[in-house]
Amino acid sequence: MDQPLSDYAPYPFFMGYAASNLREHGFDVNILDAVAEREYGYGKFLEKIKLEEADIVVIECSTPTIDIDVWFANKVAGFARVALAGPHLNQTTVEEIKADNAKITFYLLGEYILSSLQMAKSQRSGIYESEVLKELDSIPHPFRDYMSATKYFDPSMPTPKPQLAMYGSKGCPFKCTFCAWPQTMYFGKVSLRSPENIAEEIRDAVEKYGFRSIFFDDDTFNLGTKRISKLCDYLKEISLPWTMMGRLDISPVWLYDKMVDCGCVGMRFGVETFNIDVLKNIEKGIERRDFKKTLEYICLTYPEVMIHITMMSDMPGQTAEDTEMDMKIIKKMGFSIDNILRSYQLSKCAPFPGTKLYEQMKTRLDEATLKTYTAYDGGQDTIMKASKKKFSSHIETWS
Repeated sequence: MDQPLSDYAPYPFFMGYAASNLREHGFDVNILDAVAEREYGYGKFLEKIKLEEADIVVIECSTPTIDIDVWFANKVAGFARVALAGPHLNQTTVEEIKADNAKITFYLLGEYILSSLQMAKSQRSGIYESEVLKELDSIPHPFRDYMSATKYFDPSMPTPKPQLAMYGSKGCPFKCTFCAWPQTMYFGKVSLRSPENIAEEIRDAVEKYGFRSIFFDDDTFNLGTKRISKLCDYLKEISLPWTMMGRLDISPVWLYDKMVDCGCVGMRFGVETFNIDVLKNIEKGIERRDFKKTLEYICLTYPEVMIHITMMSDMPGQTAEDTEMDMKIIKKMGFSIDNILRSYQLSKCAPFPGTKLYEQMKTRLDEATLKTYTAYDGGQDTIMKASKKKFSSHIETWS
C-alpha cells in the first residue's frame, strides 16, 4: 500500500460519545489522543495532560498494552484522579489491577457512554457497571471539538483526507467467539442509527471541520437492507466518497450495487477463513455459504472499488494447511498486501478476556499463560499458538 501503516489512527468512538454526553450535561471535556498526534514520548504526553488541569482523566486500555496503560495511569494519578476503561476490563481483571494500584480511583466496565456521566456526577470511587446505550440517536453526535478531530485515518481505505470516521450503528448481533467488543463492551446489544440522523451528523461535521470522505467503522455496517438502502439515498445527495466495514453474507447483491452507485468507493469485509468447519468453530453465524461468490461478484463487477478483507490464522480447529489454502484462494482472486484495490491483512487469533474463546481456553492453558497479556497482539504469535502445542487442533476438540 502506498499509505504507511503508521497512518492508522482510529477515532475513539466510546470516548467521543461519552465526551459529547458529558458536555451536554454541563461538564467541561477534552480529548487528547497520542496516537492521532503521533506523540510517542510518554513524558511529553504526560505534560500535555497535566496542562489540562482535569479533575478526572479517563484512560482507555487494551489487553496487549494493559501493563503500559496501568503504568501510565499511575503517572497521571500523581496530579489527577484516574478512570480506567476499555475492553480489557471486567470484574476479574479489575481485581488484578486494583491489588497493586491503589492510586487508580475509578473503573468503567464495558461501554462507558452513560456510566462516565454517573461517575462525573457521583464522584464515587470504585467500579461502575456498564449501562449499554440502546438508542445512539438519543444523545448528541460524537465530540469532535478538539485538536485531533481531523487526523483520524484508516489506510486500508485511503480516501481523501480529512477522513470522517462514523458509526452508522453500534454493536453486532453475531456471536463470533473471538470478537472482543461485542462481548466486552456492548454485551451483545445493538443500536441501529436512523439514516436521517447519520446524514445530519455528516453534514454537520463536513460544514464544521471540512471532511472530504467518510469511513463507516461499524462492527457490521450493512445491518438492515431497507435502512442501508435509504442511507445510500442520503449519501448520494451528500456526494462524498465513502467506505464501510461489513459482512458478505447478509445483504443481497443489488444492495452492493446501490452502494457503489451512491458513492461507495471501498468495502472492508471480515472473512477470517473460507473453511466452513472453522467458521462453525468460531460461531461466525454465516447466513449464506455462497459468501465467496458475493466477494467474487463485487471484485469482478467493480474493479475500481477498493476491497479489503481481513483474514485470520490460529483459530480453533484451523491448521496451517487451512491457512495456506485461504491464502491461495485470495491470491487467485487478486488480493495482495500491497494492492490498494485488492488488499488483505492476516491477523493471529487471540482469546481476549471476557470473550467466549477466552473461557474455552481456560481448559487448555494454565493461568500464567492466559495472563501473559503482551501475547494478545494479533500482529504476532498469540497464546493460541501455545494452545496448539499442547492440544489437538482437530475440529472435535472445540465442539
